[in-house]
Amino acid sequence: MRYKLTAILSFIFLLNVNAQESAKVYTQGAFKDDKFSIVLDVENYNFFDNREVHSPYQISQTIFGSQLGADIGVQFGDNTVMAGAMIIKDFGTSGLFKNDFTFYYRYDNGRFSGAFGSFPRKILHRELPDIFVYDSLRYYSPILHGALIKYECEYGYAEAYCNWINKQSETQREIFEIVSDGRFGYKGYYGGWNVQLLHFSVPRPSNGLKVYDKLMINPHIGIERKKTGWLDEFSIEAGLMLSLNRDRNDMVWKTPVGFLGDVRLCKWRIELRNRIYVGKSQYSDYELYGSQLHRGDPYYRSSFYNRTDVSFNLLKKRIVKCFVKASFHYTEQKLDCSQQVILRICPDLGILKRIFK
Repeated sequence: MRYKLTAILSFIFLLNVNAQESAKVYTQGAFKDDKFSIVLDVENYNFFDNREVHSPYQISQTIFGSQLGADIGVQFGDNTVMAGAMIIKDFGTSGLFKNDFTFYYRYDNGRFSGAFGSFPRKILHRELPDIFVYDSLRYYSPILHGALIKYECEYGYAEAYCNWINKQSETQREIFEIVSDGRFGYKGYYGGWNVQLLHFSVPRPSNGLKVYDKLMINPHIGIERKKTGWLDEFSIEAGLMLSLNRDRNDMVWKTPVGFLGDVRLCKWRIELRNRIYVGKSQYSDYELYGSQLHRGDPYYRSSFYNRTDVSFNLLKKRIVKCFVKASFHYTEQKLDCSQQVILRICPDLGILKRIFK
C-alpha cells in the first residue's frame, strides 16, 4: 500500500508541475503582476445539531459548538503560502475540544489548482455526500493533511486528494484516505463519480491486528437546471453505490451494492431535498471497527434509508450566511428527526488588505 501511495503522490506532483508549465502558456499575453501581496482569511463557523433517534443506527444527542479559523499568507502570481490556526469549542465542556495549525502551499491558475500541507476543507470544490463523509467530520475535522489537485473548466471539474488521518504508533493505527470526485456535463446533463479508498493499517507492533481494505465507488448521472418553470433551481441524480471491504483476518471480500438517489428543489429561500438508498447494508464490520473505519453517516448501515431535508436560508449575504434545517430519517419502520442551525461569518478584511498592500 505504501508503494501505491508513493506512486499516487508522485503522479499528483507531476500533474502539478505540468499545470504550472501549462499556466505559462495559458497566461501569455495576459497582465502579469509579480508583486507580493498579503492574503488574510478569517472565518467563524457555528453549528447546532440536535438528533432525536429511535433507530438502532444512531444515538440521540445534541452537538453544539463553534470553529474559529484564521490564516495569513503571501501571494505571488499563481502561488500562495498560507499559515494559521483553527480552534474548535464544544459547548458544555471545559477548555477547547481541539486546536490545530494550518500551513500549506497553494497553486491556482484558474484551471489547474492544488495544495500541499495542512489546509482547510473549504478549499475543496465540494464535500463528498454523507454516505462518504459524516456531518460530525465537517464539525470536528475541518482540516485536511496531505495533498490536493484540481482541474476546472466550463464543462465541469475533477479533483483528488490524499488526507493523512493517523500516524502509526504503538497506540494507534496508520490511517489515510485517497479521495477523488468529479462531474462533467453539457446543458445541465452530467455524469460524475465519487471514490474513496481508505487504508486502515495496524499499530506498531501490530499486536495481532490486521490491515483492513476498503474502497467505495459511486458513479452517477444527473440533471441540474436553474430558473425552470416555477422553481428557481432543481436537480435529480441517480447512481450505483458499491463498496469493497476485506478484513485480512479472514481475507473474505464483502461487496455491498445498492442504488443511491438525490432530488433537490429550490424556491426563494427554501430548499427541499430527498436522498434515498436501497440495497445491501453498507459499512461491513461496523460492529468491529466503528466510525474509525467507516467515516460516513451510520444510517447507511440499513438496507433502506430515506432522508428528507427542509432548509430555510435566514441570511445569505457575502459576509454572513445562516440556515436552519429539519431532517427526517426513515429506516426499517423507524422515523427519526434532527434539526440543524448553521451560522457562517466571513469578515470583510478589505481595510486590512489595503493597509498591507
